[in-house]
Amino acid sequence: MAWAEKLATGWRGRYRDQHGVKHKVTQPDGSLFERKKDAIEAAEEEAVKARRTAAVKQGALPASIKWGHWWDTIVVDRTFDESDTATAEKYIVKNWLRPKWGDTPLNKIPHDDVQEWVDDKQRGLGVRPGMSPRYARRIYAVFSVSMSIAVKKKVLDASPCVGIKLPKIPKKPKPYVETSHAAQLDLREDYQDAVEFGLETGLRPGELCGLHIHRCDLEKGWMDVVETFVHRRRVIRPIPKDQDARGVPLTSKAIEIVRRRMGDRDRSAGCGLQHTDGEACSSALVFLTARGRVMHPDALGQAMRRAAERAEMPRANANMYALRRGFGTRAARGGMDVFMLAGIMGHADIRETQGYVQMSPQVRAQAMAALGERPPLAAVGHDEDRGADPWGKRGADLNGDALESTGEDAAKDAV
Repeated sequence: MAWAEKLATGWRGRYRDQHGVKHKVTQPDGSLFERKKDAIEAAEEEAVKARRTAAVKQGALPASIKWGHWWDTIVVDRTFDESDTATAEKYIVKNWLRPKWGDTPLNKIPHDDVQEWVDDKQRGLGVRPGMSPRYARRIYAVFSVSMSIAVKKKVLDASPCVGIKLPKIPKKPKPYVETSHAAQLDLREDYQDAVEFGLETGLRPGELCGLHIHRCDLEKGWMDVVETFVHRRRVIRPIPKDQDARGVPLTSKAIEIVRRRMGDRDRSAGCGLQHTDGEACSSALVFLTARGRVMHPDALGQAMRRAAERAEMPRANANMYALRRGFGTRAARGGMDVFMLAGIMGHADIRETQGYVQMSPQVRAQAMAALGERPPLAAVGHDEDRGADPWGKRGADLNGDALESTGEDAAKDAV
């Protein structure tokens, strides 16, 4: 039951839920309604949503519920660490999913219709001019999640998204940074140390900026990756992106950088940021700016791009994930076991790790040697030759089939 009550400055909607508890309804910005009718309609809508939510929890929601109503029911439980992720999902639902599926009952969405939609046979999604295969997959992923939740909540017996063939993402080389050329960026010392540490450890940007000193065992040469800095919210999340803490070996250079960054600072001073698990922090961050502030991944990336321009290097290649690919490429080139590399980089699937191992001139030289051919020295592109291939571009050009990341670059450490 819904009704409206008159207040001094307008109308407020009211309704009772299935337990008889009264609820108040105002406009999204918290203001009152000008008309009684609008207040009642808003209250009735909220009452319907409350009944649907209760039905989902009780496993009594019918499969004939329309997709748009189903989404409104489940979206309240979808939370993200990054606000821009939630904004992107709202945009996808509004512009792509509601127009196509909003008025369709869940049990009237067959597998073939979903496949035709993905293939763009009805110009509903697909890979069209202006839409990349990756973005088409992202749109589909939101829809697929909604159907998976319907199965989990026992609204559907099976998801129509099982076995859907998605548009293929073309494989292409990705830029990476060699250790011998990081110094050419000519960065401020605090940023320079962060860049070189990233090349030595392969950390994600948020993991590097959220690294606490008590996670570093400088005597044994190991580091535990447990926390990550969620820069949009300015909080510390106590688990990295893959939801599983991991150990990363520290090179002598990485150990030197940690000791230099800490200096004589109080290691038990705390990071000064809220931890999302509610625990009080008693460990200092390793990487702070020259002014003693928390290092921001975006600010570090901007500094890298400006330094690249000054050094007449490709600006697009100067980013934190180029450092991460530099680490992966260097480790693979040195013969590190792929499963060990995946573990160190925090990948649950070695196919994700492949996207970080780029084809370099050194790899080509190894391949030619294995085939009994010795390539010219100029084609090898030694790291110590600072004038040769400073960003790994030549290696990428030598093999256009080099693998790219399967999605982590776009997500970064947000989700």
